[in-house]
Amino acid sequence: MTTYDEIMQEIKQELTNGESLDDIRERSYELVDNYVPVYNNRILEEWQNMPSDYDNRGAQELGHNCEELNIINLMSSDLYIYYTELVGLVIDDLAQELESVE
Repeated sequence: MTTYDEIMQEIKQELTNGESLDDIRERSYELVDNYVPVYNNRILEEWQNMPSDYDNRGAQELGHNCEELNIINLMSSDLYIYYTELVGLVIDDLAQELESVE
């Protein structure tokens, strides 16, 4: 499971490479897509390690296509919400950190 610190390091590296925080924020969905696992065993593993506050939030917040509804899709949706909020938190924390330096 990708951690807060790992995401922070990745985004800091992108800032070091010249990308702006606004650009990173605009494409944060790409980061989230990269963090959500594709393979069933990884989905199960990460879903079990994710905070329980995110259980069943994916279906509630994202909706679902009933034809494709299965437990793996629901778990993947929960992970998507989790990583969306985690990436947003990292970006917000970095913005505050950068403001305090200026």
